[in-house]
Amino acid sequence: MKKLGILLFVILSLLVACSEDEEEEELVTPYDSMKEFLSLWEEGNYEIIYEDHLTESTREQFTYEDYGERYESLYETLEVEDFSVEITEQSEMTEEQLEQLKEISDYTIPIHISFETLAGSVDYEQEVSLEKLEVEDDDGQLAIEKWLVEWDPSFILPGLEPGEEVWIDTLTANRGDILDRHGNFLATTGEVYEIGVTPEAFNESQLSNLAEILNLTEDYIENKYQQNWVEPHHFVPIRNVQITDEDIRDQAVSIDGVSSRIILDRVYPYDEAAAHLVGYIAPISQEELEERADEGYTSADRIGKRGLEQLFESRLKGEDGVEIYIEKNSGATETVVKQEEQDGEDIQLTIDIEIQESLYDIAKEESGTAVALNPQTGEVNALLSFPSFDPNQFVLGMSNTQHEELMSNEHLPTVNRFASTYSPGSTMKLLTSLIGFDTQELDPDEVINIEGKHWQKEGWSDYRVTRLYDQYTDIDLEAALKHSDNIYFAMLGLAIGGDRFVEGLKQLGFEESIPFTYPVTKSQISNNGQLQSEGQIADTSFGQGEVLVNIIHLSSIYGGIANDGTVMTPRLLQDESSSIWYNQLASEEEVELLQEYLRLVVSEGTAQSIDISGREMAGKTGTAELKASHDDDNDAENGIFFAYDQAQPDLLLGIIVEDVGDRGGSGVTIELSKLFFEQH
Repeated sequence: MKKLGILLFVILSLLVACSEDEEEEELVTPYDSMKEFLSLWEEGNYEIIYEDHLTESTREQFTYEDYGERYESLYETLEVEDFSVEITEQSEMTEEQLEQLKEISDYTIPIHISFETLAGSVDYEQEVSLEKLEVEDDDGQLAIEKWLVEWDPSFILPGLEPGEEVWIDTLTANRGDILDRHGNFLATTGEVYEIGVTPEAFNESQLSNLAEILNLTEDYIENKYQQNWVEPHHFVPIRNVQITDEDIRDQAVSIDGVSSRIILDRVYPYDEAAAHLVGYIAPISQEELEERADEGYTSADRIGKRGLEQLFESRLKGEDGVEIYIEKNSGATETVVKQEEQDGEDIQLTIDIEIQESLYDIAKEESGTAVALNPQTGEVNALLSFPSFDPNQFVLGMSNTQHEELMSNEHLPTVNRFASTYSPGSTMKLLTSLIGFDTQELDPDEVINIEGKHWQKEGWSDYRVTRLYDQYTDIDLEAALKHSDNIYFAMLGLAIGGDRFVEGLKQLGFEESIPFTYPVTKSQISNNGQLQSEGQIADTSFGQGEVLVNIIHLSSIYGGIANDGTVMTPRLLQDESSSIWYNQLASEEEVELLQEYLRLVVSEGTAQSIDISGREMAGKTGTAELKASHDDDNDAENGIFFAYDQAQPDLLLGIIVEDVGDRGGSGVTIELSKLFFEQH
């Protein structure tokens, strides 16, 4: 009996223990329900939450569309990532608290919500009210099944109340300005006229008149105001014009239903004068959009297409900001999170727009390129290609006809010539002289007797060198530079030899990238980088053959002579430090000799028309024959001239003009240079 009693006691004890365990298991705490709710929330299981974890009063007030679909829509729109939610207090309950749960019907738990959005981090505290849900068990006893959440829209975003709207506002960054050395705007954000039509007031009988005024087709204008989104009372933008185009604006708005307003847009105040250098912006292409997928561009953006606008796109663009805000029921707005915009960086150049404009006005009727630089600092004060175009047209919009006319213009106004290379003609003779000094093949005092206009080295059969003047027979370096004698320099080139000539040109920067901010084509010695025949050496020595130079490169070397033998690195940006490109072109005596002879080119030689009174102009002329071979009958020529004032050598001009063969050759460039230096 004793053993049986013990056994019964053990069994009863186990039954009591099991009963107590079952009771504990049935006691669901608010934290148990809250943890399950938060887990489903982080996973985005809104439908399960709505059906099983929200109070009845919540579901009566908010439909699933108000709850789950709004979550999904808003979080997708706001680009919510890294969503996290957690209980911010100790969730373990004491025995006393567990016992109290049997007597209370609601409970409050603080949580912390955080996530990332397209406008930045959202981070806030929230008080969550829970309501006890009790059900009867099989024995009719009430038991806590779970705690339900009393939800409202502030769970989505802090401060959001029923009936309120969430908005996203893009905070547009200002594009950086491009300025000249004195702070004048070469590219900036300025006012323009936006001309548009209000369909219900527009008399379509005036369509052809409006098209003529705006230089657009009738179809283009019709397509604008017949778009699907247009209502009769809408103002429909048709075309933007510059604020200075008041005549166009006045003519347009004189038509019933046509009006204008002032808006801000990218403008280029100096029009054609700086177009190739500054460039322009235009709508981003699909290809560019794909290439810059991770840089924040959209299909509505515009991007630098040419010139410095393209080169410095990443610096000029800036970063748009974004604000997420709530439109309150009161009509007020409340910011949820805001990422401030970052305006683009301003770019200040060494360009002096007064020099740039005056040079363009002098040369704009020609085709070619020009550069004005300070030999003592390397600062480029003017850099242009002509003819040119108006970059404002690309921003404000042009008709297909206008675009076709621009692109089909035989003078190629959209081609950037200062980035290209040209045959240097006789301006090459300075470089041949420098290489002659370096190789010790040039004795400037040695006199060579040259008879006639033509010369053939013994053994040549089908090649000869021709010079312009034959009245000079006793030729030294002074006479050769002063009268630009091809034969003298051909002989010097042959004495130097092909290998040493190539090496000398490489030491002067040929066949290597030019250290200039704006990417330009490097100067070439020949198509294959070698001088493989005596004829090719001779041609190269006086600037014909296959040798090609960039005008910035050659201007810098001439600037080195003006600067007593030191070639400064060409500079385009104000914040670039001054530096030396080549320390010493030749000995001090040799540089002084070349300075003297370049002065004689003007005072006694081929450029006497620029011998301006009161100045000590020096320079070198060049005429490049554009022939495929010596037997070519093509008489097309380019004129080249480099000039500076030796009394004040802080401004050197290099200019190349195309197609001067029947207009006096390099005389065209001399006259243009004279006009320039008379103004500066």
